Amino acid sequence: MDLRRLLTLRTILEEGSFAKAASKLCCTQSTVTFQIRQLEAEYGVQLFEKIGRRMVPTDAARNMMPHIHEMMVVINSIKQAVQRNDEPEGELRLAVGETLLSYKIPQVLKSFKKRAPNVLLSLQSQNCYTIRDSLLANEIDLGIFYRVGNDASLIMENYGEHPLVLVASPELALVDFIRGNQHIPVSFIINEKQCVFRLMFESVLRQRKITIDSTIELISIESIKQCVMANTGVTYLPRFTVEKELRAGLLQELPLSPRPETLSAVCAHHSGKVITPAMELFIQSLRESLDA
Repeated sequence: MDLRRLLTLRTILEEGSFAKAASKLCCTQSTVTFQIRQLEAEYGVQLFEKIGRRMVPTDAARNMMPHIHEMMVVINSIKQAVQRNDEPEGELRLAVGETLLSYKIPQVLKSFKKRAPNVLLSLQSQNCYTIRDSLLANEIDLGIFYRVGNDASLIMENYGEHPLVLVASPELALVDFIRGNQHIPVSFIINEKQCVFRLMFESVLRQRKITIDSTIELISIESIKQCVMANTGVTYLPRFTVEKELRAGLLQELPLSPRPETLSAVCAHHSGKVITPAMELFIQSLRESLDA
């Protein structure tokens, strides 16, 4: 196995063409083409097909990408171990749930970047189900999200139970979501359909046979809060995201259940993944910042 060929394949897929890959690898395009042909011969598969004037990667090429990334991570780890380099390098692929990213993780990122300036941080905001699936598919290294199931293939570290709260503007303080079998003329303001808070609140509505006027989908938590404070509807979020507004009287908590529902915030990685120095340092930064 020639690692240079695998690196060439990864570079083509990342850059989008043979020519751009050759430029990044500082070699000729014919060298890139030759290495791909050798790789195809070695594995007995076709990695690219010509469609029009473009060379398009096949499923076989795309399926190799996660494994190539893992190999590069292991190689970088070996290199750092041999060199005894105390400063992590390489790439860290991270996905975080939006509320956690907005309110809990900025201080962690600040600490991590200060301690690991040479790590290329790839950061995405995703919903919890997407993060879990990305971890299982080895598309990211670490996920910070609310636990949405028991996955034996993931190693999880808990970072607290977070209560959820139903809030509205003070003008809607008397709206009753406790009594069932009714229509409440308000809108529910929340983000995408797979949002775990949304799914939990909609489940309560179904159980109580409560209907509402509409559901308004917004992307950011701050936009949701601003619209709720403007008396546009109600929302259901982790309490820490609205604590400031509740204290200031800009939002009002509405009763929903005798005991608030809670969500477990976790940091997770695939059980089969090699823990790189960058991953280890990020987890350490997370523990220090969230336990402080």
